[in-house]
Amino acid sequence: MKNLNPTLWRTCRMLTGTNRVRLLRELHDRPGQSVSQLAAAVGIGPSDASQELRRIQSRGLLKSERTQGRVFYRLEADPQVASAGPLLKALRVALASLPPKQDADIAQIAAGLAWSRRVAMAHALLGGPKTSTELSVELRLSSFAVYSHLRILQKAGWIQQKNGRMHLVPPDHPLGRVLAQLLRTA
Repeated sequence: MKNLNPTLWRTCRMLTGTNRVRLLRELHDRPGQSVSQLAAAVGIGPSDASQELRRIQSRGLLKSERTQGRVFYRLEADPQVASAGPLLKALRVALASLPPKQDADIAQIAAGLAWSRRVAMAHALLGGPKTSTELSVELRLSSFAVYSHLRILQKAGWIQQKNGRMHLVPPDHPLGRVLAQLLRTA
């Protein structure tokens, strides 16, 4: 199986963390907070918050600044990470336009592409609908693996089954739209 875009699936895996999504929400709503402020706002310990913030920053979505021994964070795309700008823009739109109770949608949509095999399946479906058997042959995966990953893709809103064929239908969500665009350029 060809390794299509490890950055895409790793970024999606990072976005499946509910605490990380809550930290993104907090930074969107109140930029420039310290680790301890963010930890208190989200209800986790400072070391956990620091670890989660480093994970988000590793995907190019945060900028940190050290001032007088404290680290402050804000949402800012790292120009060296090509996908960071479009992803951050989509996350900002989602966080600005959707209520916090819908933040779980971010994690669910990201979960669909949070594994290299699911990215490969979605990429294969860009060429048109396929049966699970066709996906199994094309991607050299067992029927069980294809079935398992298709269930996750379907639950995350990425595919629909019609007449025994899987159709790629990206979620109608700012994050779903930008992830679909990134998938096409992978």
